[in-house]
Amino acid sequence: MPHKMEERYKSYIRSVRPYEPGKPIKELERELGLHHVIKLASNENPLGPSRKALRAMRRALREVHLYPESKCHYLVKRLSQELGIGENQLIIGNGSNEIIELLARGFVSEGDRVISSETTFLVYPILTQVMGAEYVGVPMKNFRFDLQGILNAITGRTRLIFIANPNNPTGTYVTTQEVEDFIARVPKDVIVCFDEAYVDFVEAADFPHMIFHAKTEKPNIVILRTFSKAYGLAGARVGYGLGAPSMIEYLHKIRQPFNVNSVAQAGAAAALDDRFFLWRTKHLVSSGRRYLAKRFEKLGLRHIPSQANFILVDVGRDAEEVFQALLRKGMIVRSMKAYGLSTWIRVTIGRRSQNAQFYRLLKSYLEKRS
Repeated sequence: MPHKMEERYKSYIRSVRPYEPGKPIKELERELGLHHVIKLASNENPLGPSRKALRAMRRALREVHLYPESKCHYLVKRLSQELGIGENQLIIGNGSNEIIELLARGFVSEGDRVISSETTFLVYPILTQVMGAEYVGVPMKNFRFDLQGILNAITGRTRLIFIANPNNPTGTYVTTQEVEDFIARVPKDVIVCFDEAYVDFVEAADFPHMIFHAKTEKPNIVILRTFSKAYGLAGARVGYGLGAPSMIEYLHKIRQPFNVNSVAQAGAAAALDDRFFLWRTKHLVSSGRRYLAKRFEKLGLRHIPSQANFILVDVGRDAEEVFQALLRKGMIVRSMKAYGLSTWIRVTIGRRSQNAQFYRLLKSYLEKRS
């Protein structure tokens, strides 16, 4: 018999499977008594944060006894200058995850419908379930978002569509032409959120520049970006949303006051000024992607060409088995079983030596099992 209080728990929340992040380095070192563990599981920046960001964060610590700027005034001003859009078109979040949550809380009620892909960021279906709504995961086509399939899934109950571009965990993207055709056909009362967490790593010439849609103030388009990936501030938790002034004003009504701490705000603003660090990061990822792609081809493993800072690869056997074997050697990658990809793993692009170590360990494991 459930406790009387448990009868008040919402059934659709009780059945949620919480998001499981990549295994932390320190936890693995404690468990297995290992040293020098390499983590290539969570798409973090292997260079760490920029020195400019670190210096700004240290300075900000002197005033950590004071509440932070609630609307992140200086960071918003700096982003406005960087992106060429109005300050009233920006909202800062505790990571872009928080803005995903604000959109869900602001637009989704019990019985509503949210649409995205069957194979994408797991937070989308989790937050949909928490709101008591129906999540429709449209199957991918060639590991890419099927925008026509998403259009076909729209009903009168549809409130929100999430498109991760580039997508996590596949690293694939939808093109400018595909996005323009899609936006033209989506009902104007359906919110379309383009999650661009990995936009800084894109090299494809036909990738859509969604910032244009923010500048034209389309009322149903929201764009998400983050400082967690290319800027190396995953632990600081800073992301932002771009949209029409009316949309941003509405989301501010839902946002908690002081949602982004002052140290994180200072670090993010300073990170924007370190252009050399961003160039180093992009160069590291670009060369690392080419290196791993060639090594996978050498091993005869199918992989998905990526525009992000990770690669999805089919190891041809149980993904969890491979994940555990690498784990015991001090190499943390990500099994894709939770995404329904039972023989695939995702590996984050690391430093050159880390990529080489991953390749050696994977090659050794596969040779022993062949």
